[in-house]
Amino acid sequence: MEKLNIKDLNNFIESQKSNVERIIARDRKSARVVRMRERDIDEQKVLDILCIKRWKKAEEDGKVRYITERKWYYEFD
Repeated sequence: MEKLNIKDLNNFIESQKSNVERIIARDRKSARVVRMRERDIDEQKVLDILCIKRWKKAEEDGKVRYITERKWYYEFD
């Protein structure tokens, strides 16, 4: 087994970094990663509050139009 000092190891890592990053970027999945664990209760409550505030702000800004009771138009940015 070949012995390396830390300086040589760091030089090797730096020399291979761009190749490795290119391979990782090429092989990266473009699909969205699916969550495997459930959100805890506090996280669910916080996300609900944030979504409700965002919806109310969109209503105030006129980005939500109610076409019928069950049909809406939401203007995305």
